[in-house]
Amino acid sequence: MKFQIKSTGIYLLLFFASFSLYLTSCKKDFSTAAATKGQFNRSTKALYSDTRTVPVATKTLSGIITGTRSLSNDTLYYLSGPVYVDSLATLNIEAGTFIKGVDKVNTPNGFPSYLVVRRGGKIFADGTAESPIVFTSQYSANNRNEGDWGGIVILGRAPVNNVRPKIEGIPAEQIPAALASKDAIGYGGDINNDNSGRLVNVRIEFAGEVITEGNELNGLTLGGVGSGTTLDHIQVSIGADDAFEFFGGSVNATYLISYFNDDDDFDFDQGYQGSIQFAVAQKDPNIIAYPRSGNPNGIESNNVTSPIITGGTYSGRVTTPILSNFSILGDTTSAPSAGTGTVFRVGSSAVFKNSVVGGFYAGANLGTAAGSLVFTGNYLHYFTNNGYPVTGNNIDNTDSNFFLLTAPYNATAPDWRYVSDPINGIFSPLASGWNGTGLSVTHAGGSLLSFTNTTFIGAFGENDGTQNGNRWDSTGWASYTPRTNTY
Repeated sequence: MKFQIKSTGIYLLLFFASFSLYLTSCKKDFSTAAATKGQFNRSTKALYSDTRTVPVATKTLSGIITGTRSLSNDTLYYLSGPVYVDSLATLNIEAGTFIKGVDKVNTPNGFPSYLVVRRGGKIFADGTAESPIVFTSQYSANNRNEGDWGGIVILGRAPVNNVRPKIEGIPAEQIPAALASKDAIGYGGDINNDNSGRLVNVRIEFAGEVITEGNELNGLTLGGVGSGTTLDHIQVSIGADDAFEFFGGSVNATYLISYFNDDDDFDFDQGYQGSIQFAVAQKDPNIIAYPRSGNPNGIESNNVTSPIITGGTYSGRVTTPILSNFSILGDTTSAPSAGTGTVFRVGSSAVFKNSVVGGFYAGANLGTAAGSLVFTGNYLHYFTNNGYPVTGNNIDNTDSNFFLLTAPYNATAPDWRYVSDPINGIFSPLASGWNGTGLSVTHAGGSLLSFTNTTFIGAFGENDGTQNGNRWDSTGWASYTPRTNTY
């Protein structure tokens, strides 16, 4: 057994030796609990289905939105083809509203449906825990698939390290004639605290459009978005490419979920310097029915991506996300030969701490990262290749749940809380050890002004024996049954 423990070796040996005793004598009701040891579909009851019905009244959104447009939850809206919120325009979306993207086979021009908020435009999508806003497929339950529509693109005026970039995934022919001469999909500027609005308690499902390799629409694409923008409690599920991609900018985020997306869960490029706390990612175990991309990473970070035009004011700005309390999970027992839990490359930097990574071919690949990268205080599992060994972390290649989460690889009832049983003297190593050194929000604003000292490692706290305790995904806004939800 290859087991690299830098600081807690003796403790963990005792911990695992006691684990079988815990399974039979624990006084708490953990339901799927630690007994799953990461087995998918162990629970027969799916978690957090959305049983709401959509309104009978419908309206279609298309073309360019100017002025102020407000969407209400008494109407079901369809995005038909590319829809642009113009500069200086505002799109307001009421809590509980459903917006369905029309499949490109059903749009008048054959273009995919997606929403673009241009530089200077704003979107205010303020859902609530009980009434989240849902962007989803036009199709009915059990007929939805990744790539049914394009996704959401927000473009801002915060700095990027490329010169006059245009957001990827949108070919020139899909830009309306009225915007063709107005740099319709350009992003970036010199306003770090630029404000593009709010996305709060929002789900984005079945999105993504792959034009060519490296030229795609993601669930949520953010280009040069500033720290005045609020991103909080957002779930991207079953997308055809990345869940979240940050092209430069300074926007911060809290409470993000990437669920069953085909490619990367979190992608950082073009000098992104925002901060994120509390994020979880889970790959789809059914890779036969739902194949992934050729290189599906948990985190992928680059400094500058093609096309590269250097020499601008911010050409020296290095991609440096500040990340804490992530849980990034792949597969429970084996993994494809491609896919790494965390990839920092092409001179990108970061602070990555207090996090859990497991179930990937490799746990980390830091070979071409900047020397300033801080990657410590994490728990990493890998199946085949450790990538580049990382000091200051706890690393294992024999047990994809050696950190003892409740049900981290369960497809329909995931539970990423850690398990502790003080009655039997058994404690997850994640229960303590949170370290805030180096965790400073680079551009405070939006949903994150400073990092919270949780004491624990990973995205969630302790399993307290109840279904919903210590779960920030349990209040009604998230759902792990998007294929079968009845809306």
